[in-house]
Amino acid sequence: MGKFVNTPIKRHEALIPLSRDHFTGLAHAQRLMKSAPKDRVSRHKALAGFIDAWTIEISDHFDDEERLFHGVLSQTDEQRLLDEHQTIRALVNETKHLRASVDPCPDRIKHIGQTLNDHIRWEERELFGRIENSLDDEHLRIMAKETDRIEQSRARSNNGKKNDESELSPNSVHAKDM
Repeated sequence: MGKFVNTPIKRHEALIPLSRDHFTGLAHAQRLMKSAPKDRVSRHKALAGFIDAWTIEISDHFDDEERLFHGVLSQTDEQRLLDEHQTIRALVNETKHLRASVDPCPDRIKHIGQTLNDHIRWEERELFGRIENSLDDEHLRIMAKETDRIEQSRARSNNGKKNDESELSPNSVHAKDM
């Protein structure tokens, strides 16, 4: 069995569902980057897969993180999170335009994949550790209940379909309220 490049990170249960979401994002980031030097059909498939993943899961993940982490992060980390999410949302719009083109630009596809990859790696390697270290056990327990509810709403928990009935209500607990 091969060795890990980076040692696996043990996560608090409150962040595990978000880390599972990151796996999806990383898979699509890799597909985008690997498709860039290939033919246009490969690039179109990677773009289509990413757009589908964005619609089904990644967009909601961004919204959930912003809601859960508001008021929990340092001002610097919260601003970086919001800025990077905004950048990636703009890149998703670009992705939709690239998919409509006959021969999508390889450099732009690689850039989109790399930007998504770098954002997820920052969250996993830096941000989540700071969250785990800054919240007490009670706050993490409350967050774990909320992320469990989020997990149940994800398509992977519902045979590939979003479960609108289990989506969070406007009265759901916000991390800032913990």
